Amino acid sequence: MGEFSDRIRKMSTKNYRKPTKDIEFECSNCLNSFTFVYNDICLNKQGDIEFMPEPACPRCGSTVDIIFSDFAQEKIEDMLFSGQIRRIK
Repeated sequence: MGEFSDRIRKMSTKNYRKPTKDIEFECSNCLNSFTFVYNDICLNKQGDIEFMPEPACPRCGSTVDIIFSDFAQEKIEDMLFSGQIRRIK
């Protein structure tokens, strides 16, 4: 009886991919699209997402004109719902 569940567990772990620490951003200043690799991500007390280090556009250096790409927005939502982003108290 446990044979079926063992097969399913083995199949799911075989296809498991460790979450990557990269997010796609778009810069509204220079219209650049880029992938940012971060060391840590968390929610601050106000509920805003913080990256360590802070993301910046590699072309123009802006830190205020960058926004998540559509794909990154979905990835962040998935990370929030699955508990992969910790909260700072």
